[in-house]
Amino acid sequence: MYKLLLLLLALVGLPTQAKLVVNFPQADPAPPHHHYYRQVLELALEKSGEPFTLNPVPLNESQFRIAQMLFRGNPVNLAWMGTSSEYEQKLLPVRVPLMRGLSGFRVLIINRSRQPEFSQVQSLADLAAFTGVQGIGWSDIEVLKGAGLNISAARRTTILDMLNRDQHVDYYPRSPVEAFGELAAQGQDYPQLMVEPRLLLHYPFAVYFFVSPEAPRLAEALTRGLERAYSDGSFMALFERHPLIRDSLRQLQAEQRLRLELANPDLTEATRRLPDHYWHPGARP
Repeated sequence: MYKLLLLLLALVGLPTQAKLVVNFPQADPAPPHHHYYRQVLELALEKSGEPFTLNPVPLNESQFRIAQMLFRGNPVNLAWMGTSSEYEQKLLPVRVPLMRGLSGFRVLIINRSRQPEFSQVQSLADLAAFTGVQGIGWSDIEVLKGAGLNISAARRTTILDMLNRDQHVDYYPRSPVEAFGELAAQGQDYPQLMVEPRLLLHYPFAVYFFVSPEAPRLAEALTRGLERAYSDGSFMALFERHPLIRDSLRQLQAEQRLRLELANPDLTEATRRLPDHYWHPGARP
């Protein structure tokens, strides 16, 4: 009995591994493609071998504001965002492209009344005559501006309404996964909107999980988990079966589009050196 008591006391004294607490921003309403990132997050944490708790934090803030919150680690310690050299310096990037580089392919959401004008576009110089729009603080604004395009910034929640009313902006570059998914989900609210059928922008780009500098253990766990998910095939299984990705790729492959290439001088060497198997064919920097 005495030995059993000593054993129990010893077990009580053993340190227990604290759960990873993952606080991530949850927009309302959440764009349809956010479901995919949430699934990848859960997969990576499960594969990491660490106990965890997911806490969505209701936030309808700009990406710029969310990045500031991430730097402080409050109220969120993780977000998925398009990468930039600044984010990679100030935050902890988990360098696995969550969309396999598909985020660098952009179709244009437009007001359908403007399609005759867009049908005349043959070059980036032609497209520069129009005004594009991106969300405030989005990493690819400077990429688009660097290519000579006229780009303004607005709150994400107002952009579709601006286009639907044909006010102030002419087009909204979105990845195919985002564009087709958002119009499928919200098309009845914005009957004048369509995905422009001719043009396809491309620039090397990646969406990463970014972690607060205050949570290095979380960044290490996600890196380990995503590497394991790639090794055992579970990442690719999730990517290939997700309906938004599958349907958007099928639609793009069925279309003949004019591909306009843009440089991305802000893409870091660390991102450029990532292994080929992390990128979708044609998206490799």
